Amino acid sequence: MKQIVLKRSVRGILFLTAFGLVVGVPMLVRVLARDVPLKIKAGAIAFICLWFGLTLFAFYRTKRSLKKVEELERLISVIGDEISFSTPVKAEVGYFYANGRWSSSGKSRSYHVFRNFVKESEGTLSSLKFENRPFLLAIAQDGEGEVRLPGIKILNETLQGVLILYAKPSYKFSFPVESLGVSHGEDFVEARIEEIENGFRVSVSANLSKAKRAKVELISREKRDVKELIGDTKNIGVFEKEFLNEPLVIVGHHDQISPLEILKAGKFGRIISGHGKFILRLALDVPFRPDIKEEIEFEVIPREEITSWGL
Repeated sequence: MKQIVLKRSVRGILFLTAFGLVVGVPMLVRVLARDVPLKIKAGAIAFICLWFGLTLFAFYRTKRSLKKVEELERLISVIGDEISFSTPVKAEVGYFYANGRWSSSGKSRSYHVFRNFVKESEGTLSSLKFENRPFLLAIAQDGEGEVRLPGIKILNETLQGVLILYAKPSYKFSFPVESLGVSHGEDFVEARIEEIENGFRVSVSANLSKAKRAKVELISREKRDVKELIGDTKNIGVFEKEFLNEPLVIVGHHDQISPLEILKAGKFGRIISGHGKFILRLALDVPFRPDIKEEIEFEVIPREEITSWGL
């Protein structure tokens, strides 16, 4: 079992505060010492106060969230496919959704996250059993992507807002065809698809003349396309794509969980795993023109039926 505890560091906020002290205070002193209109002095004071107010507020929220996560850590123990609480907790049961993207403005880039926890039920829990619930982890190398995970949101006052999310491997792959092929001039490639435990195998046979390589890619098309190269070859190749093969547990505060934080904490590099509809692409990489490709859409569902939440 892979466990991820998201504890956002306050170092970045402390750096911003220190930067404000080093740069902002001397500037304010110079402005106040000069013979400038009162409006300019008032504006400078307001700007410095706003800067420190925002950084201190961010520091307080992050520190408070971190304390709640650490407190929950002390209350839980993981045994097999179940989390036990030393003290029963009141919680909402449901799904956590998050998608993240980067935006650029001039030379700066900022990361934006939309997150939401959708409640399905509410109750008091003494344990949480991992069920074969649908989930999705589709995160690109830069942290853009989407997350859909089942779990609970704690309602106790001292732990309010902390989430326990999980993903349990259980997959049934449904491919519309057993093979697909692509040709362009004298170049030809064929791929055969075979389901394996927790994933699938693609056997490729290529006869290339002008194309540089034949490649197999997996694509998740949600809010943002996430693409993963499964393998490439100039002649023959056998490539396997394995989805998440062990249970994953994520503990963190609702306001701190994002695709980027999960990617970094889990050291995934990039990840496409879970349930839903995906694209399998076979392509010829031909110089000086777009890839010549053939795509199929396939579906992945949990193998077993959903059982109770253990409320």
